[in-house]
Amino acid sequence: MIRSIWTIARRELSSYFDHATAYILLVVFLGINFFFFFRDAYLLGEASMRPMLDLLPWLVLFFVPAVCMRALAEEREAGTLELVLAQPIEVVEFLLGKFLGVLLFLLIALAGTFGVPLGLSLGADLQMGVIVAQYVGAAFLIAALVAVGLWASSLTRNQVTAFILGVTIGFALYMIGLPAIVLGLPSFLSVIATRLGILGHFENVARGIIDLRDVLYFVAVTAAFLALTYFSLMRERLSRRRPAYARLRLGALGMVAIAIFTALAGSQLRGRLDLTPGKLYTLSQPTKDLLAGLDDIVSIKFFRSAELPPSLTPLRRDIDDLLRDFDTAGGANVNLVQLAPEDDEDAAQEAQVLGIPATRFNVIGQDEMSMRDGYLGIAIQFAGETEIIPLVSQTNDLEYRLASMIRGMSSEDRSVVALLTGHGELDSRTGLTIASGRLREEYTVQSLAFDSTSIGVPDSVDVVVIAGGQDVFHPAEGQMLGRFLDEGGSLFIMQSGTQIDQQSLYAGPSFHPVLDSLLQSRGLGIIPALAYDLRASGQVQIRSGVGFVVIPYPLWLDAQPASEHPIVDAGNPVTFNWPSPLLVEVQDSTRVTPLLTTTDLGGRLQPPISIDPNQDWQSVIRPEDVATETLAVAYTEPGGGRIVLAGSSSFIEDQTLQRSPNALAGVVFFQNAVDWLAQDEALISIRSKDRSPPQLLFSNGVVRDVAKYGNLVGVPLLFVLFGIGRLARRRRIQARVFEAGGALV
Repeated sequence: MIRSIWTIARRELSSYFDHATAYILLVVFLGINFFFFFRDAYLLGEASMRPMLDLLPWLVLFFVPAVCMRALAEEREAGTLELVLAQPIEVVEFLLGKFLGVLLFLLIALAGTFGVPLGLSLGADLQMGVIVAQYVGAAFLIAALVAVGLWASSLTRNQVTAFILGVTIGFALYMIGLPAIVLGLPSFLSVIATRLGILGHFENVARGIIDLRDVLYFVAVTAAFLALTYFSLMRERLSRRRPAYARLRLGALGMVAIAIFTALAGSQLRGRLDLTPGKLYTLSQPTKDLLAGLDDIVSIKFFRSAELPPSLTPLRRDIDDLLRDFDTAGGANVNLVQLAPEDDEDAAQEAQVLGIPATRFNVIGQDEMSMRDGYLGIAIQFAGETEIIPLVSQTNDLEYRLASMIRGMSSEDRSVVALLTGHGELDSRTGLTIASGRLREEYTVQSLAFDSTSIGVPDSVDVVVIAGGQDVFHPAEGQMLGRFLDEGGSLFIMQSGTQIDQQSLYAGPSFHPVLDSLLQSRGLGIIPALAYDLRASGQVQIRSGVGFVVIPYPLWLDAQPASEHPIVDAGNPVTFNWPSPLLVEVQDSTRVTPLLTTTDLGGRLQPPISIDPNQDWQSVIRPEDVATETLAVAYTEPGGGRIVLAGSSSFIEDQTLQRSPNALAGVVFFQNAVDWLAQDEALISIRSKDRSPPQLLFSNGVVRDVAKYGNLVGVPLLFVLFGIGRLARRRRIQARVFEAGGALV
């Protein structure tokens, strides 16, 4: 059986490459794919396959039926279908061979896009596990559409009709789960439609997770349409009056029913392969250890409405998966309760008492936009304490938030983090409200001000944070900070070596004699200069004659993780505004680790200097001065004390966090640094889970163009050259004249 299937598949595959139409389809498919992908990817500056995956379903919606339309319709029109089926092969073998042959051709077309990740790898370290899952998801989608296309081709003798039918049926599968359709259905039907929609399952796999529920769905859809195709081929061989025909029809309908049941019931199954870096959708080991080590039961109450807007269905699925993982990992220590306040008056009252209100969602219907109230909140209860998340709007950091809540309620003693004040530093009231608020979730945060009566840092303080400030330290304050380090305390110093005047747009040097002396005695220092980066520069909005335009600004840069230190391991770039480079001359290199640096197109500018974004940077920056600059380091004292030194505090200032797309990375870096300084690193690996793709940073324009045009022009050209060679060879063979005896002349 396998041999017959493979023989038919190989014949089908060869037939495609023996016609010029197949090469035209390949070139069109790849050309459209590459053109729109690189346009969007370069605009976003992310090393992600998402732009291609957003377009791919709609591209294959037409491409697959165009390939499949001739598979059975052509043979039926030519009269060869009956001849083939009269051969000593089973119809199911013929059908599976056709399916495999068409699928292999389309997978070859998909393989033509492998140049995309290859090109992206020239500008970033790719998340290969995610890319593998995305291609697996694309293969699942194509397989399902091939089954649809074969059924359409089996229903008619006309290829154009088969193409139209294939597109129509595929489009119907796409539309089933879309909000515009689901919102017009009753609640129970909307749930069914959402589960049967093909795009939702494809998008889930495209995140980097191969979930058993999605695999079963695609297998079910493919099997259902292959069963319908088998019925279409067999019905002409049987009389409709014979019992065999009735059994055939019943079997095909039964197969479709089984497929639908599998797609619906499969949503209750659990099991997934997480291919994301750091297993972003899988519970971290510190979370499992935390739950297993609880000395009392933690109750997790999930208040969720049964009738949420369809756009929130994937979010609710992710929340449900995560909470079930908590329940499984915690065992007897975790009590998971799911409540539906809209259907249970007691649950509604409990939600109100806990402070979880009904949230009003915008729902876009077929003809109008309406409002709908619903619940999607979580309450954590432990030892008489309660923490709540009134509305879960995203799951990127949900594991961390839940784990930190449980840890905060179950820990008897909290480390103390002191924010130094008195020298113009940022504190919890001015400029540091967001970051300090995050710290309070895990630590006791207080202010620290030295005065004439101070004899040192209080013994209760574990970490002292110095965030900016221009006022001069008293020498006695430096001595107290030095003793604090010698006794095992930790310092987080975020200080710039320049003073920025945003009115005149000039930067001048800034010196901190006491802090400089404290750092220089340990081989560290803050250089009175401005760091820049020509490759990872940020952007600013400036006024032009027609409004506002966005331009690159090298003095606002995205600092790159420089090591596998826990603070930055698997982290994303952190936004710095006007940072200063650091001096690192530590004799024992094992005591210091670089955390953040510029790219190799970075460097430093000595003040006084203009910081005007409109200036010609090519005239300011000399090529011979370009080099990688260090912007943040971690240092360990011989006595156990620790220092994290950063050349700016801008990355945690409120205005930066509210404006920058990399704001979350800055907060994560800040919290990770405090955890490391407090020698309490349990939550770092959880918090550092980041689902955003890496930045796309090419070394120069030539490499950037090679990545783009090597795909856009090079890959289609390879298929064209292969096609020309194969077709020319085929014509030469056909042109040969055979003698009666079979010898060539």
